[in-house]
Amino acid sequence: MRTSIVSAAVLALGLGCLSTGPAAAKPAAEELPAVPTLSGFSVLPADTFVPGSEPSGAFLDGRTTPAYPGQPVQGFSGVHAAGDGTWLAMSDNGFGNKANSRDFLLAVHRIAPDLDGGEIQVLDTMHLSDPEGHIPWDIWRDGGCEAAGDLPAGYECPVRDRVLTGGDFDLESMQVAEDGTLWFGEEFGPYLLHTDAEGRLLEAPIKLPGVTSSSDPDPEAPAANLANSKGFEGMAIAPNSRALYPMLEGATDEDKAAGLAADRRIYEVALRAGSAATTFTGEYLRYRMEAADHNVGDFIAINAHEFLVIERDDTQGAEADFKRIYLLDTRDRDRDGYVDKRELVDLMDVADPQGLASEDGTYRMPYFTIEDLEILDENTIAVLNDNNYRATGGRGEGVVDVTEFATIDLPEELRVDHRLLPGAVEGRQGGAHGSSRPGGTPAHSGTAAASWADSMVLPE
Repeated sequence: MRTSIVSAAVLALGLGCLSTGPAAAKPAAEELPAVPTLSGFSVLPADTFVPGSEPSGAFLDGRTTPAYPGQPVQGFSGVHAAGDGTWLAMSDNGFGNKANSRDFLLAVHRIAPDLDGGEIQVLDTMHLSDPEGHIPWDIWRDGGCEAAGDLPAGYECPVRDRVLTGGDFDLESMQVAEDGTLWFGEEFGPYLLHTDAEGRLLEAPIKLPGVTSSSDPDPEAPAANLANSKGFEGMAIAPNSRALYPMLEGATDEDKAAGLAADRRIYEVALRAGSAATTFTGEYLRYRMEAADHNVGDFIAINAHEFLVIERDDTQGAEADFKRIYLLDTRDRDRDGYVDKRELVDLMDVADPQGLASEDGTYRMPYFTIEDLEILDENTIAVLNDNNYRATGGRGEGVVDVTEFATIDLPEELRVDHRLLPGAVEGRQGGAHGSSRPGGTPAHSGTAAASWADSMVLPE
């Protein structure tokens, strides 16, 4: 019997929980740290490959053979805590762009970090695919390779199995809905992708209306009005699982022309089931970056109106400067037309009194891309970097970047909706999809999601 990577987490919850390390214990209020403090740390070595996987890296510059013996477990750009000590970790498109990532298989891994300073264990890997042909254009492993005119010498096109690759989409965000299906935000379109628990597409890619990236794979796409690699970098899910909130990494051409280059749009997507299509509602909010050239790293919900976002610059190593997490409130209390924000954590200045990851008592995350956020409890979050395999420089010139998994205790308690805590989705599934919502309302009943104003305001 095939067991999906999501179902495996549900099964583990039923059989008993694994240790989650230091971050699993929630301190009493009087024990909250005075400043953000590192409470757990784990590392995934750079040269970690999926066992028995096919070679990759054949399209890296000037190669005649694949660069790597298998598929690297790298580039984490979305995570989900299953509540049993394991996590889902989504890799991005592979080696940095569409052209060089055509033999990188899009994947979600189930991992178990040793947060006492040990390594991350990779337990399972699931690849995304489109066996029913929902994608209306050629994909790399079904027509795309045969049509390419730039194959490396000796390269043979793979079997037409409709497994998706980094030449098809650039995954950058992931959420698990309460029905057990997976939602991915990507950057080439930008599109939303919806899969079952085994990574198989359930419907055609859902395009953001009115916005097109220069990397859109649709041959009939309109003219681009969004720069390459500036699509859905972060994506939150509503506590009731009825809406998604994907956030653009960069500004649209329209906003740039209007003098709003520091603006980032947060869109609303109504999730529906049955014959009612999932749709962008046309509503969006505005987040203002501290500088126009900053980028979004990740974006997740705390409750119906509060969110966390990673805002970062493009520096790394000794030059690393701006890597921060902000707490957002969509109610716009100052009525300036933007979501309210305040700094929560400076990732270049996290106390490390236990010496889990530093020698001077301060943990710094000096990586170019920091792209993963998750909530562990009311005062603990997890943060991971995207190591852009095989990039170097985060921890020193010429040093290959690893994946660092850090849990941080906060000096305040967040108002976390219990439905967004680790294991909540798996618990509601109860080992089967289509569970009921609290209060007896059927999951995904086919009715429209609440309006933006309703869904984004937490009842007092």
